[in-house]
Amino acid sequence: MALVLKHLRNRGSIMADTIKKSIKSFNIKSFFSKDNLPLLSLIFLVIYTVVAIVLSCVLFKINVVVACIMVVLEAGLVACLNRIPIWVHGLVFIAQIVCGILAAQVPFMVLMAFIYAFAVTFFFIWANR
Repeated sequence: MALVLKHLRNRGSIMADTIKKSIKSFNIKSFFSKDNLPLLSLIFLVIYTVVAIVLSCVLFKINVVVACIMVVLEAGLVACLNRIPIWVHGLVFIAQIVCGILAAQVPFMVLMAFIYAFAVTFFFIWANR
């Protein structure tokens, strides 16, 4: 029994040493490099999307389902219009804000338009990595 406990303690200390070495070897500056730019842009897009959904629900009293469906529609629109000139994306951005004006939901549609803009940026970075 003592032999088993000694083996478990040794194994635990080896695992702890491995974890400490891996934590020490992680360099935050290397994470923010050009090689990780697609991942960083995806993280930024996801964080902005979650914040936009929460703000839409709390401040603008938009239903959660509607806000999430709009985000999915934005992503689908970006995916469909991935290989077109940049000026067309500008027209889509303006058209979304005009739709917000017509529907009396300007702040909500501005948030969604910026989701569209960030998603276009993400697709551009991802395609040109």
